Amino acid sequence: MKFTFKNPFERFKSITTGVSSIRKVSFVKANKQFALILGVVFIVSLITIICYWFFKEKPYYEQMLAGKDELIKTLKFTRDKQKKIYENAVAMYETKLKNDYILKSVYDEKVNDYEQKLTTYRNDYISNEIHKKKLSELEKRLTEEYQSKQKSLQEEDEQKINTLEQKVSILEDQNANLKTPLEKSKEFVQVEKDSLEDALALERKKALIPSIILPETKNKALAADVLKKLVTIKDKLKSIEEMNLTLKPETYFEMGLVSYYNKQYNEAIEEWENAVSLNKNNIKAYVCLGIVYNEQKMADNAIKVLHRALEINPKFATIHLTLARLYEQKGNLDNAISEYTKILEISPEAIDIHKTLGALYEKKGLKEEAKKSFAQYEKLKSGNTK
Repeated sequence: MKFTFKNPFERFKSITTGVSSIRKVSFVKANKQFALILGVVFIVSLITIICYWFFKEKPYYEQMLAGKDELIKTLKFTRDKQKKIYENAVAMYETKLKNDYILKSVYDEKVNDYEQKLTTYRNDYISNEIHKKKLSELEKRLTEEYQSKQKSLQEEDEQKINTLEQKVSILEDQNANLKTPLEKSKEFVQVEKDSLEDALALERKKALIPSIILPETKNKALAADVLKKLVTIKDKLKSIEEMNLTLKPETYFEMGLVSYYNKQYNEAIEEWENAVSLNKNNIKAYVCLGIVYNEQKMADNAIKVLHRALEINPKFATIHLTLARLYEQKGNLDNAISEYTKILEISPEAIDIHKTLGALYEKKGLKEEAKKSFAQYEKLKSGNTK
C-alpha cells in the first residue's frame, strides 16, 4: 500500500506556503480598500471643513472685520473721553490745591513773620488797662487846662466887648449926622432904579424890539448906538441889583431881550430864568427861553420850557408855532403837524400854516391831505386878495 504523504514535513511546508500566499493576496486587497475608505473620508471631511469655513466662519470674520473701524473709533472716542475727564479732574484738583492750600514753606514764613510782629508789639505797645488809665489822666488834665483857658478867654472877651461897645458908641456919636444922608441916598437909588426900569422898557419899545424873538418878528435893522444905549441902562440896573435891591420881574425880561440882541445869550437865558422864577405866568419869557435854548442846541430844554408855558395858557398860538417849528427841525413830523393843526384851531386866519401843513403832508407821503391843505391855502389867499 502506497502512503500519500511521503514526507509530512514537506507537505506541511507546501501547505504553509500556500496559506501564506493566500493570506498575502487578501491582505493587499484589504489594505487597498482601507486606504480608499480613508481617502474618501479625508476628502469628505476636507469638503465639510471648507463648506463650514465658507458658509459659517468666513461671514462671521467678514462681519467682525467690517465692524473693526467703527469699534476702533468707539474705543478711541471712549479713550479720549476718559483722557479728557482725567485731565479735567487733574486740572480741578490742581486749581483746588492752588486756591485752598498754600505751600508749607510760605506758611512757615508767615508764622515766623507774625511771631516777630507779636514780639515787636509786646515791646512797643501797652496793655489796655494802662491805656485807659493814661487816657483818664490826660482827659482830666485837659479839662483842667480847658477850664482855666476858658476863664482867661472869657475875661479877654469881656474886655474886648467893652472896648468895642465904647468904640461903637463913639462912632455912633461921630456918624449921627450921616444917617439922614444915607437914608436919602437909599431913596435916591430906589427912585433911580424905578426910572431906569421904566426907561429900559420905553427905549426897548422905541427901538422896535419885539417882546417875542421869532425869526419873522426880529428887528434886524437895530442901530448900534440904540443898542449901546440899551446896554448902558441894563448895566446900570445890574449894578443896582448888586446893591441887594430887587428888580421887577418884567425888568429881568427886558434885560434878557437887550442881552439877546447884544449876542450875550448866556446872560439872556439867566435873566429870562430869573423872570419866570419871579413870575410863573410870564409866558413871553417862556417862549423866548424856548427859542434861545433851541438856538444854543438845547432842544430838549426848549421843549420842556414850552410845554410848561402851555400848562399856563394852552390857547397861546405862538407857543404852538414855536413848538411846531422845533419838532419840524428835529424831524418829528407827526408832532409838528399836530402843533400846526392846533394853531389853526386857535387862529383860523393863519393862512400860511395851511401851506406849511401841505408841505409836511407831502414829506410824509399823504397826498390827499397835502392837496386839501394847499387848496385851502389858495382859497384863503384868493379871498384875502379880493
